[in-house]
Amino acid sequence: MEKMNINIPIEQLKDRVCSCGGTIFISAVALKEIPALYSPSGKVETAITQVGFVCCGCGALMSLRPVEPKEEKSKITLVGG
Repeated sequence: MEKMNINIPIEQLKDRVCSCGGTIFISAVALKEIPALYSPSGKVETAITQVGFVCCGCGALMSLRPVEPKEEKSKITLVGG
């Protein structure tokens, strides 16, 4: 199957917004230690893993993917049919 390239104007994309209202984020990474036994160099090394984005307004961590809103269950209960 051939890959398709789709050009979407950036102005048409929805902004990710933090719960504080912030729309500016910096990249957040986790640093993982690779033991010498598994390291190609035979020495302890560091692996970098992208974990999300930090809001510049409040410091909250945002995930890489938007969180789908959970469906709220109806709070209405029918009694006596």
